[in-house]
Amino acid sequence: MCRVLPWVLLLAPSLLSAQSIEFQADRKIWLLKTQASSYALGVSPEGLLQNLYWGAPLWRIDDLPAAAKPRGGSSNDPPEMFDAEEYPGWGGARFYEPALKLTRADGNRDLVLHYQSHKIAGDNLDITLKDIHDDIEVTLHYHVFPEGILRRSSTIRNGTGQALTVESAQSATWNLPEGIGYRLTYLSGRWAAETQMNQEPIHEGSKVIESRLGHTGHNFNPWFAIDSGNSTETNGPVWFGALGWSGNWRFSIEQTPYQQVRVTGGLNPFDFAYPLKPGESLDTPEFYGGYSSEGFGEASRLLHNLERTHIEPHGIE
Repeated sequence: MCRVLPWVLLLAPSLLSAQSIEFQADRKIWLLKTQASSYALGVSPEGLLQNLYWGAPLWRIDDLPAAAKPRGGSSNDPPEMFDAEEYPGWGGARFYEPALKLTRADGNRDLVLHYQSHKIAGDNLDITLKDIHDDIEVTLHYHVFPEGILRRSSTIRNGTGQALTVESAQSATWNLPEGIGYRLTYLSGRWAAETQMNQEPIHEGSKVIESRLGHTGHNFNPWFAIDSGNSTETNGPVWFGALGWSGNWRFSIEQTPYQQVRVTGGLNPFDFAYPLKPGESLDTPEFYGGYSSEGFGEASRLLHNLERTHIEPHGIE
């Protein structure tokens, strides 16, 4: 197995700063911290919002590199294909799964989102992106649960004078550290054989896990876990996520030919066309994500603690 992981600077959770969200204005970098993980993003010189890091806890925000212009490859490999964009629109030379895809009334479908503004309030971070041509905005919502989970969602707003048709509205795109050799774990099942665990290597291409039932069902579960290929219940890195949505949903797990693995998930675009009139907005479901350095067991405990503490603190009645 060959796999490239970024540098990782570790620090005991008890020594981490109590501030869950830090922002460095001169480099436009955000660092979101929990006891179990860190998540970082920044604005490139071109104005693109890039994922910089997702993994074990970091020492400090100064240890992060600034967001940079995508390196690009040959003349047949556009720079956009090398970028770990945080929430890519369907526009420009982006040939991977988009987080947002729409059509204007005049037929124009190009959408390139650049950083516009942000707001931090306690454990909440809102980052607003805007199309480079039209008044189409997307606000990315981040909430940090200090115990170890990050919650993400998006709000799509039509500020133009014409109606839009949203063809795909995803809650988030999760970018893993650049590399190969990853393994996907997901759940499927049927009556009397629910939540069967499946594990398979992630190769170049796209794997789709979805539900078209219109409600929660036992065929597939809106949960994923990705590890380095040999993690166990007690050891190894695990990146994981769960979508808080009981309707049609879809995950696209994709590895590009440039060693970039990403998970894009939210509303299922199958048979989906959401009209957005001028001034209207659309909210996507909440997508929870986390990282464990102690295998699948710790990943499960982090999610279970979130459910018991924040989602259903009094139990399900």
